[in-house]
Amino acid sequence: MKTLKLFSIFLLFALFQTGICAEITFSTITDACIKADKINNNMTPSIKKLLTVKDDANLSKNDAILFLGNNIQGANNYDLVMFAKIINKIKKPVYVGIGNKDTQKAKHLDKKEYYRLLNKFSKNKVSKLPSAKKINDFIFIFMDGTNEMISMPRGYYKDKELIILEKYLEKYKNKNVVIVQHFPILEIKDSLKSTYNAEAYKALLARHNNIIAVISGHENEDFEILDENGIKHINIPSLNEGEYKVINIKTSADDAIIKTKIISVE
Repeated sequence: MKTLKLFSIFLLFALFQTGICAEITFSTITDACIKADKINNNMTPSIKKLLTVKDDANLSKNDAILFLGNNIQGANNYDLVMFAKIINKIKKPVYVGIGNKDTQKAKHLDKKEYYRLLNKFSKNKVSKLPSAKKINDFIFIFMDGTNEMISMPRGYYKDKELIILEKYLEKYKNKNVVIVQHFPILEIKDSLKSTYNAEAYKALLARHNNIIAVISGHENEDFEILDENGIKHINIPSLNEGEYKVINIKTSADDAIIKTKIISVE
């Protein structure tokens, strides 16, 4: 009788576990390309769009706000501080990556200085790349792929960075992983923007079964492709051109459902 009771409890627990879902909803913004009017202090179109994103985020029930890079028009301290002060008013967790326009050593804004200034004036939760962050029950891995010596239209995820990525994927092999980056690894539109070592990157992803999605920007296009390994590649349109994307991911024991919505900004 005791054995039967224990079995019944185990069965109920197993059924309960099967029905449990991990869920997250987050905004993804790329290519905000902030450019402030330092002389006249007028509201520029790029700042107006970012302020709208800030207001949208504060009214939403989203769990996090992710910026995928090219947050400023060019490597410029003044524009970066302006960007930081605006996102500091977002009342949600904010995670900021970088793109090819954001840093440049010749302009005294390398990656280290970029994050020093950004985190001085905002509550951004990223301080270096690559970086792994737990958001709800998901692991988000933020990648780099940029060259701080010169602004290049093509990304390059160096071997060293891919090694770190693989270590994260192994460390979190029992977690649902979302990879966030500026440069996509699938060539969609402009071959001049294609990532240099995309094949090595894709081969690495194929070795792991805990990756739900790879989220990228840079192409200024909205596309979603499920690759042969079951990984959803999601590209985010440009905020500079008036759009960003909200993503909802819901997982169960044996499935992941991803829903996305384009948000237009005037």
